[in-house]
Amino acid sequence: MAKPKLTASGKWHLTLYLGRDKDGKEIYKSITADTEKECRQKARKAKKVGLPAERRPEFVDLPRVSDAVDKYIDLCAVLSPTTVSGYEKIRRTAFPHLMDVPICELTPDLIQQAINTEAYREGRRGRISASTVSNEWGLISSALYKCHGLKFDVRLPKKPKHLKDYPDPLEVMRAIIGTKVELPCLLALWLSFSMSEIRGLKFSDIRGDTITINRVIVDVDNCPVIKDTAKTSARIRRHRLPPYLLQLIEEADHSSDFIVPHNWAYISYHFGKVCEANGWEITFHDLRHLNASVMLALNVPEKYAMERGGWSTPHTMRTVYQHTFSRERTRIDDRIDRYFDTALHKIHKKPHNSRLKPLENAMEVRGSNPLRSTKNEEDGNGDNR
Repeated sequence: MAKPKLTASGKWHLTLYLGRDKDGKEIYKSITADTEKECRQKARKAKKVGLPAERRPEFVDLPRVSDAVDKYIDLCAVLSPTTVSGYEKIRRTAFPHLMDVPICELTPDLIQQAINTEAYREGRRGRISASTVSNEWGLISSALYKCHGLKFDVRLPKKPKHLKDYPDPLEVMRAIIGTKVELPCLLALWLSFSMSEIRGLKFSDIRGDTITINRVIVDVDNCPVIKDTAKTSARIRRHRLPPYLLQLIEEADHSSDFIVPHNWAYISYHFGKVCEANGWEITFHDLRHLNASVMLALNVPEKYAMERGGWSTPHTMRTVYQHTFSRERTRIDDRIDRYFDTALHKIHKKPHNSRLKPLENAMEVRGSNPLRSTKNEEDGNGDNR
């Protein structure tokens, strides 16, 4: 949504993009109000209404595809606010030539033609992707089946396989240490936390040297929304905090209840600057992918990798049935912590950073100084199975 601007007359104004009409023409609405807040409220209401009724053909007493989607969205009101917001966006922008067709006139050929046309639709950032078309059709097909019992056998555009070159995790770690987003980036890279999980962390979630994900913060219409439930039950998990991260958190600003009080845009912007300076084409969420790669390189058993990353199925990494902090899980945490602790010492060859001294002392207490070989320690533990 566009940001309201103060005009010379003292009024607040914004131009709201509503979508495209049946001919593909972009439709905008001008909104003016006395205050910025009132202007935003009017814009949200106009966004829910969508395109003006006179720009859509009228079919008296004939339910249209858009009516089925509206009904389906109403039935899904108990879903996550982000999911509902995504559905509403699809309702406003997707399949403009299909939404106003009466359901009684739908045929397999008409549906397939609409999909073929949608695959070439231009969005704000160019042609929409095959994944976007698939998601859009997923909502429409669910609405038609749920509300009218209709199913159509269609062919969707094939999703291209993208090969992304990921930088070395140690290079990423070296680049983000000392930046404004060091803490959120390390929480993602080291502990495999997502952006929404990091934003939802509070200082009260820390008990000793462990931290628990109890909530997430997501953006709905550019406004932060706190959710007490994550995407899946496996995402509500507990991690042991390495000494370096624990001290970073202790040194963070405590004026807010949240450990990382920044919004999505702030974190993404500063992380993007780091990526740009190093020539990387990765997103903040790719830090979780790097973490998964580290676990694979360290031969972490799949069960513990799933547990650390919050994946509930082997497809996205098998449900964890055992309690979290078993002796074996502790050994896995030690191995991963040693990897990143070693990286810290490589980055700071001379421990001039004050945080490295308590880190090194803590590792000596645990007998896991990364500067010494860990192979004998792991092989000689006695419970390798």
